Amino acid sequence: MTFNGKFVLQSRQNYKEFLDAIGVSQVELQNEDIVTEFYQKDFIRITKYWGNENVSNTFLLNKRAEIEDLDGTTFETTVKMDGGKIKIEFPKYVYTAEISGDTLTEINSIPGGITNKMISKRVTE
Repeated sequence: MTFNGKFVLQSRQNYKEFLDAIGVSQVELQNEDIVTEFYQKDFIRITKYWGNENVSNTFLLNKRAEIEDLDGTTFETTVKMDGGKIKIEFPKYVYTAEISGDTLTEINSIPGGITNKMISKRVTE
């Protein structure tokens, strides 16, 4: 499966608790619609939009890449594909993304802590 498409957030679980745990301001993220765009060719680009803000990360699978977190910090990691899911190990949590039909499921898990699940639906332009 290729990771392409634009998705609008439909539901989220434990989002406020997750943001609190990683130290990201909820004021900016909590009340905004979140749009996630995936683009895959030789590389993968994930862009998240909320309000007037966005974070975009471009990487090759299984290669070291510089990734930006929601709070604007950057770090190096190796992005992997694990069972059809993109997996990124952030310093404070693990992110996975899976596209099934027109549904994007994103899970942010803090080891030994909170798990945030977000479900988004594909939109056509």
